[in-house]
Amino acid sequence: MSVSAKKEERAAPTSTSPPCFLITTIGGRYLAFEAQLIQGVLANEGVEFLQSPVVQGVLYRAMNLAGRLQLPAERLRERIDVVLLAHEQSRCSVQVQKVHGILEIQRSQVLPLPAQFRGPERRWYRGLILFNCSVALVLNTSWVIEEQIEGGGASVEPLAGESIVALQGAIQSKSPTC
Repeated sequence: MSVSAKKEERAAPTSTSPPCFLITTIGGRYLAFEAQLIQGVLANEGVEFLQSPVVQGVLYRAMNLAGRLQLPAERLRERIDVVLLAHEQSRCSVQVQKVHGILEIQRSQVLPLPAQFRGPERRWYRGLILFNCSVALVLNTSWVIEEQIEGGGASVEPLAGESIVALQGAIQSKSPTC
């Protein structure tokens, strides 16, 4: 298993800086996470599912995002990517089919949800962006990890053999990077 984790020292995004998104595929759909809330990406070469990984002594509770979004169940694959998220004091991990990379766009390119989104999905998504001749739905990260907010992120001892590699720049992508 390899781990990419952000360094702790991060510059606070300014209101004028263009937004960046980590583009993933979950349940056959493109979904975008706000890059500033990404703590890292785990790339597991085996088929075992990572239950609540511990990275640098911090527990990231496993979240079944595909189930919460009512997306089709994913098949077991030889490679599993796990996105580590943090919002305020809460932490969670989300299994994804594929990480496509980081996309930097202009704020005007984040489009509002169309009128067809009338139900609870208006809380799930913040908008959409064009990606790879399709659209990526921008996730509301607060909603994604809201069940973690009650308990907060627990800190525990790291697992034996845990491998941590600092994220050096942006994740490789066909799209522009931050």
